[in-house]
Amino acid sequence: MPRKHSRVLIVDDEYYLGQMLAKALINENIQAIAVTDVDSAINWLNKQNFDLVVSDIYLPLKNGMDLFNYAKENQLEVPFIFMTGNPNLETAVQLLTQGGYDYIIKPFMMPEFLKKVKNVIHTHHSRKREKKLVKDLRMLLEERLSELRIYEDVFESMGDGVVITDLEGIIVRINHGFERISKVPSVQLVHQPLSILREHVFAGFDSEQILNSLRNNQNWLGNLVGRRLNGETWYASVTFSPIHNENGETFAYAGLFQDVTTQREVEQALIDSLRKMNQAQEAIIFGLASLAEHRDQATGYHLERIRSYCEVMAEALLERNLYPEVVTPTFIRTLYRTAPLHDIGKVGIPDYILLKEDKLTEPEFEIMKTHTEIGYRILNSIREQFGEMELLTMGTEITLYHHERWDGSGYPRGLKGEEIPLSAQILAIADVYDALTTERSYKQAFPHKTAVKLMKEQRGKHFSPIILDVFLEIHREFDRIRREFRTRPSAKSAPKERAGIGVMM
Repeated sequence: MPRKHSRVLIVDDEYYLGQMLAKALINENIQAIAVTDVDSAINWLNKQNFDLVVSDIYLPLKNGMDLFNYAKENQLEVPFIFMTGNPNLETAVQLLTQGGYDYIIKPFMMPEFLKKVKNVIHTHHSRKREKKLVKDLRMLLEERLSELRIYEDVFESMGDGVVITDLEGIIVRINHGFERISKVPSVQLVHQPLSILREHVFAGFDSEQILNSLRNNQNWLGNLVGRRLNGETWYASVTFSPIHNENGETFAYAGLFQDVTTQREVEQALIDSLRKMNQAQEAIIFGLASLAEHRDQATGYHLERIRSYCEVMAEALLERNLYPEVVTPTFIRTLYRTAPLHDIGKVGIPDYILLKEDKLTEPEFEIMKTHTEIGYRILNSIREQFGEMELLTMGTEITLYHHERWDGSGYPRGLKGEEIPLSAQILAIADVYDALTTERSYKQAFPHKTAVKLMKEQRGKHFSPIILDVFLEIHREFDRIRREFRTRPSAKSAPKERAGIGVMM
């Protein structure tokens, strides 16, 4: 059936016949206009779109074929039905072969005319829809082919390696980038299962793990070490992802292989350099601290014990989630490395005071106390010259403040409570315990239990209650370290006491 509001142009030099045909079509809900000559018909064709032209062949001046040819030359997609009272087989064949839809012989019955008009309109509409569909399909195909060409160009021009597999994990495509970085020809890999990469490229390649992730619609990311055919080792950052079609269905898998060999080599060189630098820094720090210790004639492994005590104390704080904003693995490592610097300022104390075995006078003790300020100035001058560094920042803290006391009775600044940096609070515990449990020229060593008892009495006085309580929980670790780093034998002497330089100094 013709669509509603279909439009027909009737061309016939018999005016009343044209009007009659137009009226019959209008009664069938088909718009119709009747004209009597070709020029009038051309004028209407240029003004409106028609679904059908019904034209007499023989007209005065210009005939129906002239109108038909005009429509073809101007690419007017409108079908023609020709009317003629003088049927001619040759003319009919010519009309149909040149694109005419049908013809009707005068005189004709109205039902026959209406049926023929409706059939031609219906056929024309169907052909237009089919033509539009074909055009749309052609455009879509051209667009997809263009996209495919772009994808192909991108696929082959990528510097990174790309491996495409089907859903069974069979390799279907490999780009030139993968051949270039792996040095393996694609012919050895294409149409093979993904596990072939384990044999030819990556010894640690786990294809089952990768495929399981992909089948669960998850990406797989990893770092792999490969070996090229010439024996060279190379490093790859690898990402496997599902490939989806327009309906969101997975139809293939893609693996992207980035050659990060140069990056890994640079990273390793930096790590090696940092390791050597840290070792050198630690050696310098320990060497500087040892100079002060040797002048003080300290026995044995004082520095090793001090930094080990600090380490176990800081680790215990971390395990108990105390001071979480301060105590981190980095804090612990830095404290371990800088703890030996706590008495570096003693290099500036005169020998007659530092090495004196008898009782110090009050003025001498005041000079001895300046070792904290001297150590601070030594490290701070280095910091001012070379800039801020964690080692120097913490080193200045513990050097200056490790003789401060929780109740504010310490020196050199008389800091109180949390005003004392945490690193110095921890070192105070370590330093006092070591002073109590080791033999010096002016005192004998206290047993571990006695030292713990004496320190417990200083809770809230010399030491932070929180930190001392942790020490009391882990004091056996201190005893273990003390026994591990036993002091070297030294000449025993009767217990002596220095004024102002007792075991809690």
